[in-house]
Amino acid sequence: MTTTQLTSAIAATLSHHLPNIPIQPATGTIAPDTQGLTYRLLAAKLTRERSDRFVQSHIFEIRWLDGSNIPEDLPDKLFEALETIEVEGTPYRATELRWKAWGETPKLWVYYTMRTIKLSGSSSPMQLLEQRPTALKSP
Repeated sequence: MTTTQLTSAIAATLSHHLPNIPIQPATGTIAPDTQGLTYRLLAAKLTRERSDRFVQSHIFEIRWLDGSNIPEDLPDKLFEALETIEVEGTPYRATELRWKAWGETPKLWVYYTMRTIKLSGSSSPMQLLEQRPTALKSP
């Protein structure tokens, strides 16, 4: 699974669970009167555990844009929507969800951690070699 696939799955999940709320990727500056949610990747890390095993970690930030008009059930809806997401038919469960709303616009940090195994290429089975004697030509 790639970071792009995970980001797309988060956007699709938010749109599905919160159909009446505008959802957009966080890009640059946003106008002060903008309403809805933004999402962005905060960090992505790939760590090798062994020669063929890796741990992928992703942290996403989901931000509510209107700090003066926060729906009471927003944290619950976001937790429910993002606790388990589906990426190309495979469910991924968040390892941590953190809601922060003090002194700034409310945001949710979602952590997804996956263990992956690098599959080695398939090797060809031994094949039978045919030897033929070659005649040496004399000069």
